[in-house]
Amino acid sequence: MKRHLQTDGHEVVEAADGPEALELGRNESFDLAILDQLMPGLKGIDVLQTWRSEGRDFPVVLLSGVDDHHAVVNSLSEGAADYIRKPFSPTELKARIDRILVTPA
Repeated sequence: MKRHLQTDGHEVVEAADGPEALELGRNESFDLAILDQLMPGLKGIDVLQTWRSEGRDFPVVLLSGVDDHHAVVNSLSEGAADYIRKPFSPTELKARIDRILVTPA
């Protein structure tokens, strides 16, 4: 995923786990964040909820290998810009990111 995003011209910053992602989002400015629902240490939805409660409003895309309708609806209700079920293709990810980054907030 990182390689595909970089090939498309995106600068990519990686976090090893949920707590690191949380801190990066608190301390850096991002155009978009991509979080996995099942990151070690802190779930993607928990990171999203914390960022939103702290007033961070950059778009967040959640990824998950779990096909759970409730998780999709909950994530979107909590402020996710999109929710992508795994597996997905690089072209699908690119299309969704392009849509988010060019759509006015």
